Amino acid sequence: MSNHSASRPLAAMLTVVLAGTASAAVPDLSTASSIDASAVTSSESACGSDNARALTDAPQALCSSGAPGALSGNGPWSWSCNDGQHDVHCTANAAAHYTFRTLDYPGASWTKFWGINDFGDLAGEYRLDGSPIHAMTYSHGRFASLDPNGLFGDRGSASGGPNDLGALCGFYTDESQRQHGFVQLWGFLETVDFPGHLNSNCDDVNVFGAIAGVYWDASGIQHGVLRNYGRDTAIDYPGALGTYPLGIDNSGVIVGMWYTNPSSTHGFLRDVRGHFSPIDVPIAGPGGTITIGINDAQQMVGYYMDASNHYHGFLETHGQFQYLDAPDAVQTFPTHINSLGVIVGYYIDAANQNHGFIATPW
Repeated sequence: MSNHSASRPLAAMLTVVLAGTASAAVPDLSTASSIDASAVTSSESACGSDNARALTDAPQALCSSGAPGALSGNGPWSWSCNDGQHDVHCTANAAAHYTFRTLDYPGASWTKFWGINDFGDLAGEYRLDGSPIHAMTYSHGRFASLDPNGLFGDRGSASGGPNDLGALCGFYTDESQRQHGFVQLWGFLETVDFPGHLNSNCDDVNVFGAIAGVYWDASGIQHGVLRNYGRDTAIDYPGALGTYPLGIDNSGVIVGMWYTNPSSTHGFLRDVRGHFSPIDVPIAGPGGTITIGINDAQQMVGYYMDASNHYHGFLETHGQFQYLDAPDAVQTFPTHINSLGVIVGYYIDAANQNHGFIATPW
């Protein structure tokens, strides 16, 4: 769950678009200089598209640069050639297909989902006209407003999770407009504050109780925290001005966003040893990339800004990007993915309304 949208704009078939043109493309190997090694399925060398150019390099130099990233469309493509001495066969994996379902809190003018577990339970936020956002859950076909003992009131709250044990996490605002994180498990709620800081947020919690959280410093800059067994570890991307952890899997891998300029963000992955890797969508515009959710198969979801300042979703699987737009959406924000590949999030329609969604692979 994230409240970063407060400071930065962030049932139909899914429109799946891989980078490139609107129709499937076959790479021209006659001008090839590099390859995505995962696209090669033979051990032979290759020829050009006119069968006149014999390449004797390793297979990693055979197919066009960026394949399959240079492809578009939903299906796999294949290409073969023979230069009289060698055969090559290059393929790109088929993109997953998704069925989208819009799901809105009854009577709400605003619905966002921030999390889903492997049992299909969801959590997020809703807003009734004229009211602040409020935490909610969705389970067994029913929405429930989340407000333990009246703690959240009408001052603003949101929830992420639940994890597979049912633990929820999120934030709530107190009477003095100070923001606190929280974790709730089996009806018991614990406030999560990071010492020395006025405003905190709990973005995700795994089944072992490890929390990916954030606080804001006196200048309003975000800094990440991993809280594990009561011990806090700073999560600051090297050289970044701000770092915002947004998701954590059950092994302790964390994803999120970082920036040196708040108007241009980058995604990141932090492994269990504390090593960071940048995650940037290849076709993102100047506004950049935000990586927000990760499952135990190391699939990541998030969104990127295009050159027109509109957000689109993405799914990253082992280095391959699939780009996601909900039907009827002007902007799409995937926020979490469970181990079954089900994605949740929200989208903004042409009337500037926020709607929750569930995208189920088939």
